[in-house]
Formats: sequence, C-alpha cells, structure tokens
Amino acid sequence: MEYKGLNDNKITVETGISNGLIGKARKRGGLSQENISKILYAYSDLDANWLFRGEGKMILGELKEENSQIEWEKIIKSQQELLDFKQHEIDRLKLQLKN
Repeated sequence: MEYKGLNDNKITVETGISNGLIGKARKRGGLSQENISKILYAYSDLDANWLFRGEGKMILGELKEENSQIEWEKIIKSQQELLDFKQHEIDRLKLQLKN
C-alpha cells in the first residue's frame, strides 16, 4: 500500500472489496482467497507469490527489468568479444600482407 500510495478506502473502491475489510484484515492478519484474487486482478503488477508467501519480488515489473538488465549485459559482452576477435583478425591479416 505504501509503495503504491494507497489507503484502505482506495483499495476497497478499486478492488470491489467490502468497505472496512482491509482494516479488519490488518487486525486479524489476513484476507480470504477471494479478496486476495480481487486485489491481484486490480493490481496486476503485484506478484501473487509475494502476496501469498512473502517470497520473491513484490512487483512483477521489477523482476522483468532485472532479467532484462542481465540479458543486455550478456548481449553487450558477447558483442564486445566479437569486436575484439574481428580486430585481432584484422591485425593478423595486415601483418600477413605486410610480410
């Protein structure tokens, strides 16, 4: 709620959960599976595994961004290796022509 700037009222309006249920759930420590499903439907970037178990990333986009960054790093490294190889071959061929 803090991350998204939400309050109890805004969540009940956006999810269709009964008014006051969020506050009650906070006191007793949980929501029904039906209400959790409503939250996940309303906030589709929220990771269900995180919400149910407290494991993984809270926001799905963060995971995608992290994986995307890793892929770009691999691509950049691969391209640099290819450029280095080409330069080495160019230098070798120039030396051959010179000889």
